[in-house]
Amino acid sequence: MAKAIVRALEDLGPELTLAPERHLAARLGGRGGVALGELVRERNERVVGKDLAAAIVLDTTHAKDGVLDVHAARASAAATSPKKRVREGDLLVSRLRPYLRQIALMHPAASRAAEGAILACSTEFYVLQPPGSGDLAYLVPFLLGAAPQAALAAGQEGGHHPRVPKDTLLGLRIPREIVRSRAARSRAVRAALAALYAAASRYRDLLR
Repeated sequence: MAKAIVRALEDLGPELTLAPERHLAARLGGRGGVALGELVRERNERVVGKDLAAAIVLDTTHAKDGVLDVHAARASAAATSPKKRVREGDLLVSRLRPYLRQIALMHPAASRAAEGAILACSTEFYVLQPPGSGDLAYLVPFLLGAAPQAALAAGQEGGHHPRVPKDTLLGLRIPREIVRSRAARSRAVRAALAALYAAASRYRDLLR
């Protein structure tokens, strides 16, 4: 027989929530390993004023399966509200509709496509940066995997436009095998992304 546990409202907090999405996401997010929050830091640098007027702004439609479409972002209307700054090496994760796989790395090739312009992104993104001189490329395949995607989808909260809470994202558990081999995995991901960007560039040249 299931037991009922009674809690007072003052007991609720980051460690105790009544939202069933949090508990389901935590179960799907894995056990053991290392919490994502221990491997990344969140960048909350804002772009405003003249910098924003001159920036290329990425929204969630410009990130897909690890790749950023900077060229499509160039054609977008100028931004009117503050955006987040994105720098090379940052990892963008959409907090809105994560099941659309709107996750991408700011690869050097994407930075070059900006041709020196400031890159900013929608506040619908979590912008993750490596601690120190680390590299987050190894996280791209993991975050696009079936289990993390299921956890993010299950963890959405809200009504009309449900979003993934930061605690749900940062609570994902990264297997220690991935963490131990992150340098080699990052090199492989970066090389594969470089090939994708190069192929896309050649294709665009053919369309001119």
